[in-house]
Amino acid sequence: MGNEWFPLREGDEQTLAVTYRMDEPREPEQWVLRVEQPSVFQDQPVAVRHHSAGVSYYLKVDEQGVRRVATRTDIDNEPTADPEPVWVLKAPYQVGTEWTTVTVPYLLQRRNEHPRDLKYTHKAQMTWRIEAVDDVVKLADGSTHQPCLRVVGQARLNLYTDPVNGFSDVPLISREWYCRGEGLVKLEREEKVPAGFMTGGVLSAEWVR
Repeated sequence: MGNEWFPLREGDEQTLAVTYRMDEPREPEQWVLRVEQPSVFQDQPVAVRHHSAGVSYYLKVDEQGVRRVATRTDIDNEPTADPEPVWVLKAPYQVGTEWTTVTVPYLLQRRNEHPRDLKYTHKAQMTWRIEAVDDVVKLADGSTHQPCLRVVGQARLNLYTDPVNGFSDVPLISREWYCRGEGLVKLEREEKVPAGFMTGGVLSAEWVR
């Protein structure tokens, strides 16, 4: 149901090894992403990709690209439609193609206030761009993958970080690599913040066979 850059074959499963380089230590994780039986949502065929964190993503794929149209948590009976579709990859798959999505901070936390995670209180508009179509990705297991799309997203959050700097524009940077015939093989999320009231860091996830 997918395309050559993001195949969505029923039964396909990927395990991603997730590591953190943080101002405060965080244990590594594993995410398992599995393509489940196709479904129909709002009278349209969709692929369903389940994340081991307990959520399924409903993805519509056509000549315009890949976009998420709904999500469903494991405790929900029915999926919930996104207010508007969220692009995952937008055609044409060439350098310079751009799109925007709403994002939340994944890693930023307040040191001494609750809720600690800013993802519950802050949103930002992220601009994505295809920066390469022939990247080579070498993973920790030594395997090499090519050709790959390299997609980079950038957003900024204006936050009161400390009394010296006052308000700072904190960059949120995402990098994703989609390799032909394999899909997402690597991603990084960078949220670095001046020392003070906040903590941040870098998340890296790689496909492990």
